[in-house]
Amino acid sequence: MMGPDHTYRLDGRPLVSVTRVIGSTLRAPDLEEWLKRTGMQADAIRDEAAAFGKSVHIALAAYARGDRLLDLDLPEQWRATVEAGRRWIDKHLEEVYAVEEPVASARYLYAGTPDLYGRRAGRKTPCLIDWKTTGALYPSHRAQLAAYRQAAVETYGDRPAERIVVRLSKDVPGTVFAHVLDKPETDFALFSYLLGIYRILQEGS
Repeated sequence: MMGPDHTYRLDGRPLVSVTRVIGSTLRAPDLEEWLKRTGMQADAIRDEAAAFGKSVHIALAAYARGDRLLDLDLPEQWRATVEAGRRWIDKHLEEVYAVEEPVASARYLYAGTPDLYGRRAGRKTPCLIDWKTTGALYPSHRAQLAAYRQAAVETYGDRPAERIVVRLSKDVPGTVFAHVLDKPETDFALFSYLLGIYRILQEGS
């Protein structure tokens, strides 16, 4: 589904990525305000945040796959965050079906890669989990997980999945905020709107 150039294709047809759609069309007022406040330091802070987020994703993906021997060379202040994520997996997940595996919607011609597809303890329906290292839950997260949910149904032929955003704080190491998202239809309507805007902009470029 994903080619060597990191683009998505389905039966030879190009698919737009979920994150590209959202990143190209949805404003982030909090980010814009942050850029104004930080000024010249913005690039350095953003690079560190990106490195932190990437490291957390790599570590938790490996752990979810069963590679419990992984020992990444992480700064000490980041290790507590990764360990908190590992503990969350142990406590709340009963089964892991897929880790960072692409899902695609043939109906809407988009694709994306959820962080984890599995099942929570005591639940019968699957769940989609996305690790976030942001300071809050944003509408973009809701739209992203709604898009993944639709694509997962089409890809796996399974029941619609529960959507969970698990936020892992760098500033308060060891703190985990799990958001079980409601209103999937409303959130998918938002993504569909953004997808339409994206395609209109692409046609005009």
